[in-house]
Amino acid sequence: MRKPLLFLGVLAITALPFAAPSRTASAADLGWLNPANLLKGTPVDVHRPEASKQCGHEGCIERVPVEDCVTGEKKVYKTTVRREYVAIPEVRYKWEMRWVTKEIPCDYCKPVCETENVDHAYQSERWDKKDLGCSELHCKSCEPKTEKMECKKCKTEPGKTTAKVHYWSCVKVPYTVYRQVEREVCVKQPRYEKVEVPVTRYICRDCGGIGCKRCCQRDETAVAEMEQ
Repeated sequence: MRKPLLFLGVLAITALPFAAPSRTASAADLGWLNPANLLKGTPVDVHRPEASKQCGHEGCIERVPVEDCVTGEKKVYKTTVRREYVAIPEVRYKWEMRWVTKEIPCDYCKPVCETENVDHAYQSERWDKKDLGCSELHCKSCEPKTEKMECKKCKTEPGKTTAKVHYWSCVKVPYTVYRQVEREVCVKQPRYEKVEVPVTRYICRDCGGIGCKRCCQRDETAVAEMEQ
């Protein structure tokens, strides 16, 4: 940003001797050409002498509300009745010879196992010692003993089971068919109708050349022309 400002300042100072001002320029008039101001690097609101004024004359404008009725379009709907076909499932039956597998209950002898404690006989060795003076005599003998031992015993009882059989039989088999039925359907479609609705609009009065292009005075004749 500093380089363009510096270039403009040097160019203006170079062309200054060749210019022929109509009047003597004061330091205040040429303050915008001061190189010191151009090299500060801060934004300054500088107006060139030939620049037009940024603001016109002051004034007021009167904005008056007017109740009016305008024509517009409103969205409505119309309904039409159409016909369509729908498929309805229906279950039907037929008779066929089929290979059937079936389980039939029957009686049988059910084995039952029970646990009981029984006496078990066995022999245990026994050693007797006899002192012979210069030596010892050890003699072994066997003595009978009994102990309790679990034993499984099985028996049979009446029970129930099933027998799986296969045979040909005539059975009823289901199947599905579809019926087409005609029915009425209501269809909603949008459309537009013209309608008049009240609105509040505004007109300009006493603009003084600062606002509306069509500005009327306070007399009723001008107001009526604006409303038309």
